[in-house]
Amino acid sequence: MSLVDESVASGVANQSRRAPDSLLALGVAISVGILGLIAAWLGVHFFYVGDNPESFIPLWHHFGTLLRSGEWPTMEPSGWMGGNYVGEAAYAQWNPILLALYVAVSLFNDMALGATAAMVSLLSLLGAGSYLLMRAYGARQAAAVALSVAVPVTGFTLFYEAAGWPAGLAAFTGVTYFWLAVRKQSVNSWPPAVTFLFGYLAVTTGNPYALLGVLAVLAGSFFELLIAKSWRQSVELVITGLLVGVVSLLVFLPLLGVQPVTVRQELAGIVNDTFLVPDLGDLAASSTPSYLPTITNWGGALVESLPSVYLAWFAVPLLPWIRWRALWSDLRVRSSVLVVGGLYALAVLGPSNLWLFRWPIRLVEYLYLAILVILAIAVSRGIHPVSRTRIAASSAIILFGSFLAVSTTPSGIRLHIIALVLVSVLFLSLVVAMQRRGLAAGAGVLVAGIFVVTAFQAAVYPQGARTFIVPSNISEMTAQSEQFEGRVFQLAQQSLAGPDAINSAALLFGNLSAPLGYESVNRYSGISFRSFAEFMCIDYKGNTCPETFERLWQPVEETDGSVADAIGVGTLVLQRAAYPDAITEGPPSGWHVAESDPIRVVWVRDTPLVPNGRVSATSPGVTARSATSNPTEETVEVSSDSGGVVTFARLAWPGYSVSINGEPATYQQTPQGLMQVQVPPGDSLLQLRYSAPGLQLGAVMTAIAAALALVQSVWWLSRRWRRGHTPSTATENLSPGAQ
Repeated sequence: MSLVDESVASGVANQSRRAPDSLLALGVAISVGILGLIAAWLGVHFFYVGDNPESFIPLWHHFGTLLRSGEWPTMEPSGWMGGNYVGEAAYAQWNPILLALYVAVSLFNDMALGATAAMVSLLSLLGAGSYLLMRAYGARQAAAVALSVAVPVTGFTLFYEAAGWPAGLAAFTGVTYFWLAVRKQSVNSWPPAVTFLFGYLAVTTGNPYALLGVLAVLAGSFFELLIAKSWRQSVELVITGLLVGVVSLLVFLPLLGVQPVTVRQELAGIVNDTFLVPDLGDLAASSTPSYLPTITNWGGALVESLPSVYLAWFAVPLLPWIRWRALWSDLRVRSSVLVVGGLYALAVLGPSNLWLFRWPIRLVEYLYLAILVILAIAVSRGIHPVSRTRIAASSAIILFGSFLAVSTTPSGIRLHIIALVLVSVLFLSLVVAMQRRGLAAGAGVLVAGIFVVTAFQAAVYPQGARTFIVPSNISEMTAQSEQFEGRVFQLAQQSLAGPDAINSAALLFGNLSAPLGYESVNRYSGISFRSFAEFMCIDYKGNTCPETFERLWQPVEETDGSVADAIGVGTLVLQRAAYPDAITEGPPSGWHVAESDPIRVVWVRDTPLVPNGRVSATSPGVTARSATSNPTEETVEVSSDSGGVVTFARLAWPGYSVSINGEPATYQQTPQGLMQVQVPPGDSLLQLRYSAPGLQLGAVMTAIAAALALVQSVWWLSRRWRRGHTPSTATENLSPGAQ
């Protein structure tokens, strides 16, 4: 009997003695969920910092509210620079898992709680997927349970992705499941349709790092199949990979279609500005919970304030105890994990910008996943017996990590001592448990240590000691807009907003206004609309310049009003710290002060604007009445003696089509980026429609790819039924049934 046959026979023999993997994956998910709740409890708004409150969570709440009312948001002119959701790509309009999370977040009145629920859910999914991936590589159940719990609480994943970059967390989770499916397909366990499904879920997160992860996993698995001379599986994997690649058309063609009008018109080259670039020293200290790497980051800081390169308290000290010959024997037929890990190791240590991928630290979690899979395989083989040499080696590793921690942040000596004691006690307990009680006891110590270290880190790093809190309670935030009328434009600078302005929600930046029931011109955008951004001097978070106030009152071509009129602004919110002269001079004619406090002054129009769809102005002699108006379509009844122009409070995104009396027409763009349409004399019916450029082609190609994946799977299943299941030569040599 061959080694492969013995492995399969052992798995069958042990089937009745082991717990189902699905049950253990659920247990991992629950454990990770508890870890997430511990972090949320110990840290103030732990999962509501950075881009979470400024970009994602308020918009997810808004999306969820629309979905519950039967609307599927793909484009909203009311979002202004941030309203082209399909063109933005990052907001995952085609991913059913994330759409479900949007609905869940919308059920919370407190967005910080909604963020916690969403992030803990994603972390739990990541933990379960990591467990199944480790099992697919042959790791024993106890080892897979322990090490998969560590994956979601590695430093970057917990403190960066979950806390503030949820698109990255979703991408990482999607790639983990895709890797699982590719592994299962490679050993003839799962049909290609499952791989395509998980590939679809990964790519439709909208994060380019998901696409990079898909390519890395395919490259590693293809290499392994070639080495094993599994020609049929390698061809099948190439076909499946190409079909998954087609899904990127659905996600990224609209982004490419709008790129000419955005501020991101050029892809980054190969450069290195050292921003968020880890080095070997950072990785060497990745098992030291208190180590803060020397990485250039925001505000010009040269030392991190978060344990962003932390891997696991046991990972590096465990190296002297690994049975390296046995591990190498296992990895020779699992070379895909080495290739994937190697590719990411090179990328993590590479330049800061490589094409459109920037900030290499974003890739460290993928490297750590590969490392933990390898460690799970190694631990499954057991560890070497206790010896003075190994104890000395591990002690030296632990002490060296602490030395690096003290060297980078000497002021944190007390925390470094606590971390040193924690890791030392935990590692000694691990070795004793493994030697006396075996793998199951060792796994218990590993998990217990993960809980202790995660609690330590969550309690002592910045989320627990921030000077101000981004507002999250929607009811309280809405109370700040009681005096607002119509469309709102905030003139403010976040850098001048103190804790009182932020905590009270008197000034809102990014997408924080999205769920509050009024339209704000200041919205977050990762791409922005170049003409509007430059003319209005407004950045991606909605910050404005001193010049913005003057430009707001400039005339707009083909209208008899100002920019404020063409945009349709009904309320102006002026920050005292940013616009003291304008506030002193008082509002212009037709406006009055509705509210004033030490932070802001609110101006509203004496006569509120009468809603007319998105029609905001016309040239003299033209009347226009919006008969029907929704985010992607508008029908306008126009009357004019000699022709003229209709101006819309819509940015002129590529993808609009215009017809007048059923005949195709063109539109033009003002210097501010607003859409204008020339109309003929007489009565006419003007119709606008928006369809994201490339979206229809992407949807058709994705549907075809899905159909081909099903055909490929039918062929795969028919062959399996005809011949019976024969494991490939690339299958696991460690018993899948071993406990």
